[in-house]
Amino acid sequence: MIKKITFIVCLICVFNSNAQEPVSIQLSEKDGLPDKEFYNIIEDDKGFVWLCADKGFFRYDGKHFVNYSNQQQRGLSVFGVKQDASGKIWCNNISGQFFYVKDNRLELFIDLSEELKGELAEFEILDSNLLVFSRSFILTVDIKNKKYIKKTENKNKLGSPFKIDDTFFVEDNNIILNLESNFNLAPLFEIGGSLLNKSSKYKRGKSRFFKVGTSVFFNQNLNDKNVFFQLDLDAKVAKPIYELNNISNERIYDYFENNNEIWIATNSGVWIYKLIHGKLNFVKRIFSSLNVSKIIKDSADNYWFTTLNNGVHVVPNIAIEISDVSIKDANITALDKVNDSVVAYGTTKGNVGFYNVVTNKNTRITLPTKDRVSAIKFYHSYNKLLIGKDINGYVLDYDSGKIEKIGQFQTVKSICILENNTLLYTDYYRVGLIKEGKFNNRPIFISRNKRTYASHYNLKTKETLIAYVDELKVFDTLWKSKTIRYKDKPIFVKTISQTSDGTIWVGTFKDGIYGIKDNKVSYHFSTSNGLTSNNIQKIKGNTDELWIASDNSIQLLSAKTKTFKTLTKREGVLSYDITGIEVFNNKVYFSSSNGLFSIISANSFKNQNPEVYFNAFKINDTDTSLTDKYKLDYDKNTIEIGFNVNGFLFNHKGTYQYRLKGLNDSWFMTTTGVNFVKYNGLPAGNYTFEVKPFLENFKNNSAIKSLNFSIKNPFWKTWWFLLGIIVCSISLITYYLRKKIKTKEKEREAQLEKISLEKELLTINLMALRSQMNPHFIFNSLNSIQDLVLKEDTETSYDYIVLFANLIRNTLTYSNQDFITVDQELEFLEVYLRLEKLRFGDSFNYTISYKGEKDLYIPSMMIQPFLENALVHGLLHKEGQKKLNVSFEYKEDYLHCVIIDNGVGRKRAEAIRKRQGNHHESFALSAINKRLTILNKRFDQNIGYVIEDLNDEHGGAIGTKVILTMPNKKSL
Repeated sequence: MIKKITFIVCLICVFNSNAQEPVSIQLSEKDGLPDKEFYNIIEDDKGFVWLCADKGFFRYDGKHFVNYSNQQQRGLSVFGVKQDASGKIWCNNISGQFFYVKDNRLELFIDLSEELKGELAEFEILDSNLLVFSRSFILTVDIKNKKYIKKTENKNKLGSPFKIDDTFFVEDNNIILNLESNFNLAPLFEIGGSLLNKSSKYKRGKSRFFKVGTSVFFNQNLNDKNVFFQLDLDAKVAKPIYELNNISNERIYDYFENNNEIWIATNSGVWIYKLIHGKLNFVKRIFSSLNVSKIIKDSADNYWFTTLNNGVHVVPNIAIEISDVSIKDANITALDKVNDSVVAYGTTKGNVGFYNVVTNKNTRITLPTKDRVSAIKFYHSYNKLLIGKDINGYVLDYDSGKIEKIGQFQTVKSICILENNTLLYTDYYRVGLIKEGKFNNRPIFISRNKRTYASHYNLKTKETLIAYVDELKVFDTLWKSKTIRYKDKPIFVKTISQTSDGTIWVGTFKDGIYGIKDNKVSYHFSTSNGLTSNNIQKIKGNTDELWIASDNSIQLLSAKTKTFKTLTKREGVLSYDITGIEVFNNKVYFSSSNGLFSIISANSFKNQNPEVYFNAFKINDTDTSLTDKYKLDYDKNTIEIGFNVNGFLFNHKGTYQYRLKGLNDSWFMTTTGVNFVKYNGLPAGNYTFEVKPFLENFKNNSAIKSLNFSIKNPFWKTWWFLLGIIVCSISLITYYLRKKIKTKEKEREAQLEKISLEKELLTINLMALRSQMNPHFIFNSLNSIQDLVLKEDTETSYDYIVLFANLIRNTLTYSNQDFITVDQELEFLEVYLRLEKLRFGDSFNYTISYKGEKDLYIPSMMIQPFLENALVHGLLHKEGQKKLNVSFEYKEDYLHCVIIDNGVGRKRAEAIRKRQGNHHESFALSAINKRLTILNKRFDQNIGYVIEDLNDEHGGAIGTKVILTMPNKKSL
């Protein structure tokens, strides 16, 4: 050990703690923990954890805390909890009430408040009786009729009961008694000695028994001081023991037997003693700052510690412990073994330390510079610690404590000792050799200008392996090199170690682990064949085993069987940022960014076989009682199935694989923390839901749990409904076909009528054409043009010939069209009236006006016959000025044409017609009437015309007014 330190080195502290703390998880409010003051705890045979707390009685299923209470309960606090042989959970309170859990409710069994008078009694459950142990009596209560059948009284103060096999023992005033089958107390023997003076001046606490292996011990508290005896119940003797004197002043709450050890829960933590050759030997004390009230180990080997002031602490792996290294040294960057009891470490703050794994004492040394320690190596031949730092290098003499600065070892990546005490070191760009401890001599450089990561010396082959940034090389004794490749590709190595069979193991950045023999790769492990990650942080060989630290676990590889064991943070691993691994007998130490921790290799790996069970079945979002099989109606097809694994933190670390056979045979995975599956709108059929727990990085050997249910076909899929549907369908099809035939006949008749109407309309159009092309009008127009020619009015005659030609052309064109635009109609009428003005002369004037949309289509050649009628019958016989006004207006989806003339009127025109002997009805109007009739039928529109006589105030005729309502394509 270090005997003295020079003035350059400052010995900061030597820690006197004599134990390593287990890695524990404190349950808190964020985990749903309902209280911080707990008195008792058990795990039942289904894996539920029951907790007695100041605020009530709770059950924990690994995910939720459920409160159990009763309306008749006086006070919230519950203290005792037990499970009987039938699996029923019991508890009691300080008010003398005893409860049991039935159908997920807390039922009051019996109220013994009158008998106990506020005393918190202990109790035991037999097959048919409840035994209640008071300080002065024992009550035997018949469970069936809920009445006590016997009261075994005692004059003094009974201690806590203790059961061995089927016999209960208690202590009364230094006398050991046993409870007989008839519930009488029978004295066995007296505990003698001055330690248990019967004088009344002694204040006596409640005595307790505890057992380790087959040895039985007794504890009594006299005047707040604990005394202990070892009992031989067969020989009926007791002898005082003194091995537990260091807890003589502690308040003891509980004794927990564990693997030939007794764990004593006290107000100053847990004191652990091991029984060796019949004698209790102190092992360690843990949780010294906690007031521990109860200890249990659950079925998954998690240790639970309830406290009176700090909630519940759970140790998922008792084999993983935190070393007592100062917080200042928590971020450890390098680790190396000094001897069989000491490990050296370096930190990010530039310090080094020595930790004794036997005494658990830590010595921290501050170096002159604060730059990070990058590598350390203990030089056994010279008993010195070599320290590589980012800026400077140092050598620390382990015996004297003297420290020496050296020029090498700047940004050192690795240091190894070769044959003849030659040092090899690698840094960020060189590989150097220093011979026989001459640290300040100029090194011999093997390579330059190439970054390195690790090095290793093989004692068997005398070869040196160096991991460069881009390749792995092996050097012989003459420093000739050879590159080791895998499948003709380089290997990018981060860490190197060796197992006893001579295999060199290298861990890589992203390709897992390679096993090298005779400078060739013999093994390759990755996530495809056992590793949990291909990103390796550190490896360390120990005999035929290889410890592997990756970025998500710590694994142990057997070099013989090539099988893996795995530890993760859920099993208590402190950190994955591992910077060093060293092996000491049965313990392996890991340095990390969170400090130094150890793993007891033999006990650290658990069997991971969680058991799943169903805890909910909802139909259409309504809870239903759980059974093995369900038969559901067709409309009850939204199913939610809940499941769970009891035990500590499974639902925080594990997931579930599930499938619904009958819907899909493929397995699916839940997300972490989700323990239910919901199916919406399942079709009719038979289903089997299967689920199994899944822990990443562990082989799944857990049993599959299944649940069956079926959904009936809806009534419309039953045979009688389908038969009815077929009959109805045939009837409907027959009816439809008949109706379709009738419709087709009507459509055919309508089509024939339409064809007839179209033929008739065509005929009428030809009739209208003949009307507009009547010889009298043509003859008059040509005479008028002839007069202009004879008068040698060439320009005017030319204009009228053009107008006449346009009129004839448009008449012929429009006669083939049912509809023309309003603009075309207005242009046609303008040409017609200009020609008529040529015939009538200056005495005739006309106007044409239009209000409305220009994109309307109206029946062709519909208006001209009315204009012709006004001219021939009204204006022709008129003396003086002759006027004709034509106006169009579009409103209410109809086009209205109003024609007003100032002619002689219809009566006088009729009289003139008769006087002239003209008995022929107007051919044009006759055609128009027939045409309007056809259009009304075709378009189902109310169209037509009205003729009104215009009279003055004396009743004399002053003209005629025609109002014509026409269809248009926009309104049809």
